[in-house]
Amino acid sequence: MSWRLIAAAVLLMGCGSTGVPQEAQAVRDLVVVSALERVDTIRLYRQLDYAYVNDFYLTVSIASRHYLVEFRRRCRALRKKTFTASMVDHRYDPSYLHAGDTIRGCPVERIYRATAEQLIEIKSLGKSQSTETAVPVES
Repeated sequence: MSWRLIAAAVLLMGCGSTGVPQEAQAVRDLVVVSALERVDTIRLYRQLDYAYVNDFYLTVSIASRHYLVEFRRRCRALRKKTFTASMVDHRYDPSYLHAGDTIRGCPVERIYRATAEQLIEIKSLGKSQSTETAVPVES
């Protein structure tokens, strides 16, 4: 387990009453601990390679560049597996995804540049949140 994940967990424990859903808070804490650089745009080429983290975040990889996209509010439409650049339904410029554009009707709040390793950590937070909320089956 990396030190960033541990630090994010500690921050998460201290932020339990912020009104932000737990799955979003864990990723926000990791963004702060990792000091991810905020960017305004992502250059779009062909189809985006993305991964759903939770209803508030997705990760995007384009060639060797990696990003974390944060939405202004919960976006349940992100749960669908297929995604193409044409699904960005409101764009300032068709060659870029900007903060403020929308994907599947969900407004993009922030975009962060990340490394491949940071995306792996972020994706693991999404998986750990989904397993923590699972209801155990009693026998």
